[in-house]
Amino acid sequence: MQSNPLKLKVAYLYPDILQGFCDESNIETFCSRARSREIDVSVHEVMAHTKIQSSKYDFYYIGGSNIQALEYALSVLKENKDELHTAANAGVPMLAVNCGYQLFGKSYQMHNKAKIEALGILDVYSIISKKISYGSVYGTCAFMKNKIVVGFENHKMSTYLNEKVVPFLTLKKGKGNNLQDKTEGARYKQVIGTYLSSPLLAQNPHLCDFFIACALRIKYRCKIPLMPLCDDIEWYSHNFLIDGK
Repeated sequence: MQSNPLKLKVAYLYPDILQGFCDESNIETFCSRARSREIDVSVHEVMAHTKIQSSKYDFYYIGGSNIQALEYALSVLKENKDELHTAANAGVPMLAVNCGYQLFGKSYQMHNKAKIEALGILDVYSIISKKISYGSVYGTCAFMKNKIVVGFENHKMSTYLNEKVVPFLTLKKGKGNNLQDKTEGARYKQVIGTYLSSPLLAQNPHLCDFFIACALRIKYRCKIPLMPLCDDIEWYSHNFLIDGK
């Protein structure tokens, strides 16, 4: 039997420093949905002080909930700043969740501390808030024809968007992290930053497929249609967060 020629390589950035509760679930969902379509996927855990070659990977993921590790994570990220910017500007899809979102921004500022310059892939800046944003969230996603994306937020950061990014979601429910215009997250090309730290890709199969399709299109320089999958369980979880039933 001839093997499927389609292959994707995933870079899972710094799980040894930043790993959050749902990061592995997001990675596993991406792999499962790709492999169900007979796409060969390999995951490379990029540990601290590992050099990245931008041309090597087709999808980047960074997450984490360990705020205490932000400065160390940033120091190792900056070792690969040029390569990550090259990949982002080439349209390689990236998902930055929670701590990863702050690190991919231009700067962040913790309580009673000086502003820290971050990676600058996303034109946003973050400031710690006095209040916790906590609870179920859903909103429409403009780049997916206003389809609904759901999730759960639990953070104390307010993140503000500048001119070079657009919101990830326009909220219908939830406090959001950009309180000025009731939006959540940010997008630049195919890079998405968000505070939705539930198993985001499992609860939003259409979003996961967006990343898979983007990765294939950039790697193979053509649009490759994705075979439909049976998503009854995924859509039940998705709709539960909307309806609360």
